[in-house]
Amino acid sequence: MSVGSEPGPRDGDSPIDSATSTYVERGDVGYRQSLSSLQMQMIAIGGAVGVGLFLGLGEQLRAVGPGLVLSYAVVGVLVYLLMRALGEMSVYRPTTGAFVSYAREFVGPRFAHLTGWLYVTVAVLVGIAEISAVGVYTAYWFPDSPEWLSPLVALCLVFGSNVLTVRAFGLIESAAAAIKVVAIVLFLATGLLVVFFGGPFGWESEAGVTNLWEGGFLPHGVLPAIIVMQVVVFSFSAVEVTATAAGEAKDAAVALPKAVRGVVVRLGLFYIGSVLVLSMLLPTERYSGDESPFVTALASLGVPYLGGIMNVVVLSASLSGVNAALYATVRLLRNLAAHGSAPKWTVQMSSRGVPVGALWFVGVLYLAGAVLILFADAGSIFSLALGSASVCILLSWISIFVSHLRFSAKVRSGDIAPVDFRMPGMPYTDWCCLALLAVLVLSLLFDFSGDTGFYSLLVTMSLVVLHSVTYEFVKRRVARKGLPDVSPVGRTRS
Repeated sequence: MSVGSEPGPRDGDSPIDSATSTYVERGDVGYRQSLSSLQMQMIAIGGAVGVGLFLGLGEQLRAVGPGLVLSYAVVGVLVYLLMRALGEMSVYRPTTGAFVSYAREFVGPRFAHLTGWLYVTVAVLVGIAEISAVGVYTAYWFPDSPEWLSPLVALCLVFGSNVLTVRAFGLIESAAAAIKVVAIVLFLATGLLVVFFGGPFGWESEAGVTNLWEGGFLPHGVLPAIIVMQVVVFSFSAVEVTATAAGEAKDAAVALPKAVRGVVVRLGLFYIGSVLVLSMLLPTERYSGDESPFVTALASLGVPYLGGIMNVVVLSASLSGVNAALYATVRLLRNLAAHGSAPKWTVQMSSRGVPVGALWFVGVLYLAGAVLILFADAGSIFSLALGSASVCILLSWISIFVSHLRFSAKVRSGDIAPVDFRMPGMPYTDWCCLALLAVLVLSLLFDFSGDTGFYSLLVTMSLVVLHSVTYEFVKRRVARKGLPDVSPVGRTRS
């Protein structure tokens, strides 16, 4: 009998190999370890630096003011600790199932089912938001074209990229991430020149350090800065792609710590630096969610084509973000399917190591999101997806810290050997992060803005109940029929 056809554990049993006393992840069967250390770092940056920064930041600046930098600083610390926790577990056991697999090993199959489906929901909504943002960006040049056309073309490009081998995906995503990195660095340098020297060519602008406080550092008070943190969390979503990519890395024990350290430093610089520079270039009430704040700021300088050039960059950033999100989603969905928690056909793996079943499943959902643009403008779809995804991300991050708490307890008891790359201050930092995430969830009770906040919280809690109920059906189906064969297509099955 092949590995893929072996019956899996029943609910409550620990899938542990008795010979090695280590967890055996059947969802990793068929993948190839082809990603280099540099590709892992670029994939992590590509996933996290996307629509949340290039489009969502404008609306956040308008709602909070320059004090938004404090919101990003707090969430940035949270992201650092999240990546250290996830990185420690990934060095212990690299897997494409990432935190879903760790939830299964350290907490239980029900918790893994709930965690996995919440994140798949998040990733699909993020993908729809990124695809919808393409319509917003292309409207800069083609205001009269159908808003659904460019998102549909973008979806075909992204889907085609993920159909290729993981090595080809890594090369494409690395190139796209490099464009974003170079663009942001150049923007920060140009912005600082304009703020402090008036621009090397005497550009007329409203820039000045005084913009940070003239209209008020927090013109609408502290509460908006707290409430907006759940949207800031969305901006950092997909940093978890690093852990997923570890399952296909050539040397995860070496590559992963480098990727985690590098991405955390760069994200801190890019996000916090961008908020400060944008706040100094223009009064924050000049920004909006109708276009990228980078385009707004550069267009205000009156330099021909500068705003258009930046719009090209943010368009590529959006495509890169949805590309990385799709990559992670299909692998987590395939992991769920390998344990009976997703439709059986989504477990299918090609002979080239591509989870084609899950890829088609998620691709169809993305297409449905693009179709929605036929009935609502792209900006509205973006806002709706943003609000719903933010709450799911909060719960997904909570699940990562809960899994790490159980992991660290096993390390302290001697059941698991400690690794060199450890989360600082555990388990106290885990509890502090969980407390902050709980505060962010509760803060949504005071946000009645419509598409986000209180109503998104209600929808997400309904999803939690729904996925909890579906697990009961999954458990009974696995008990009757066993787990699906995970052997890649083209290989001999016995």
